[in-house]
Amino acid sequence: MECIVNPRFYFSTCQAGAEKAVKAEIAAEFPGLRFAFSRPGFVTFKEEPGNAMPLVLSRGIFTRLWGEVLGQTKERAGLPALLSLVPHGATLHCFDRDTFEPGREPEGFAPNGNVAAIMSQITGKEDPAPAVSGRPVVGSPVYDLIWVDDFHLFLGRHIHGAFMSGSPGNRMDLALPEGAPSRAWLKIEEALARFKPSMEQARIVLEVGCAPGGATTALLGRGLQVTGVDPQFMDEKVLSDSRFAHIRKPARFLTADELRDCNPDWIVMDMSIQPDEALPELAHVIKVLRNLYRENLCLRQGFLTLKLNDWKFAAEIPRYLERLESIGFKELHPVQLCSNRREFFVWAPRFE
Repeated sequence: MECIVNPRFYFSTCQAGAEKAVKAEIAAEFPGLRFAFSRPGFVTFKEEPGNAMPLVLSRGIFTRLWGEVLGQTKERAGLPALLSLVPHGATLHCFDRDTFEPGREPEGFAPNGNVAAIMSQITGKEDPAPAVSGRPVVGSPVYDLIWVDDFHLFLGRHIHGAFMSGSPGNRMDLALPEGAPSRAWLKIEEALARFKPSMEQARIVLEVGCAPGGATTALLGRGLQVTGVDPQFMDEKVLSDSRFAHIRKPARFLTADELRDCNPDWIVMDMSIQPDEALPELAHVIKVLRNLYRENLCLRQGFLTLKLNDWKFAAEIPRYLERLESIGFKELHPVQLCSNRREFFVWAPRFE
């Protein structure tokens, strides 16, 4: 039985704080949609009758999940009827909307704790883990039971994509290891888990903006050799690794002599400066590498984080992406990772 009725509603989940950026990217792709309702980490849109097919979001940077709203309830008694809309054997994900910025959760915070508590009351199971039934397959529908407020639950449906995690809410099940110098460890690990780049030809990494060594630690842990460029201090454990070399200076001052032993397969960038400052520094690094290695340059992929010191800079992202392409990075995949804060990530699987 088809549960969607006119007018059709759509939902978007995102990082808490990114709602305005989500509204802007949805409005740009679907001008006919109207904003309907939002809470931190959750936004809905309304479509007037007349469109016969569900709308598919072609590219969402800040939109973590995009799908159709099938129903909602604010009463405990309404939950069984809501869940009855999920076909037998379908994949069901149950999760809470984002309520805190990544890494700023209070002590004792339980991800998806609200929906887990509600589901345990309904099912009678004491296991607090959110319900997950079935494994998503790329191109197949996934049903989403989303906790929004108190007992306000939405049921939606999205299409599972190639770069989605497969976990409820399209989140990643990653925990910062004890002793990791910074949260940059989470960002690079999430990127590698999402995009699954080939590691066969990856041996040498040039990391621009490496201090204090979070991403460096992850890369070294995967057996890579890393040259890091950053004027700040590195973690002592990273410095003691023989596979790491530190060039302690701003990237814009790099010289060919300093990179003679670093013909990188990958470039990783995460500088604590705004994109209009970071991109010229990256362009300088690439120019030095091109002049030094010419046709022997090994660079194949880029893993690039760009800071947004103010959400208003989200409107400039198309310009930032054009700049990256002009530098040589191709087939760009921009996304706000679950581990990103006010920033976004770009995977470039090709360089020329």
